[in-house]
Amino acid sequence: MRGRVTIVTFFMALPCIRCDAPDGYIVDKTTDIGYRIFYQSQTWPAARDKCEDDGAKLAVPKTLEEFLFMQKLVRGMHYPSIVDSEYQVVVWLGINNLDDYRVWRNIDGENINETGFHEWASGNGEGYSDAPEEPHCAGLDAVHWLRDFWCHRRQPYLCQINLKNKSMDFNNDSL
Repeated sequence: MRGRVTIVTFFMALPCIRCDAPDGYIVDKTTDIGYRIFYQSQTWPAARDKCEDDGAKLAVPKTLEEFLFMQKLVRGMHYPSIVDSEYQVVVWLGINNLDDYRVWRNIDGENINETGFHEWASGNGEGYSDAPEEPHCAGLDAVHWLRDFWCHRRQPYLCQINLKNKSMDFNNDSL
């Protein structure tokens, strides 16, 4: 009987191995990346800083699969919870053209045309509307590809945290 108790205890402990995700983060198990939507809308620069304060960064889709996972989260948003947004359907991502309106870079400084997902909704991704001197930042909605939007607008935002490199404090003696 003692062997069964040990086995049950072992299997009960397994779900806690992924308990290293911070509160409110939903983990994509295929990538070990946790995502969290923040409903208190911020400008893009403020959203970037808030993610960093949370130990994360604004989310950056590097593959179609990552983008679709993020978009699924946006589809599941509780829209009435969004606070102070000017356009509730766009959620900030970690992509902008702040340094050069012709080049979209992710928050890591990489040109997304060379290193990541870069499918744009129709009429988006050109980097400017009437004024190329006005930088844009990228977001996503529940339906389209990447969307560009004015960085000074207040939007909900999506943070990501990489859980692959997080060390787990796991004591084998507890098994």
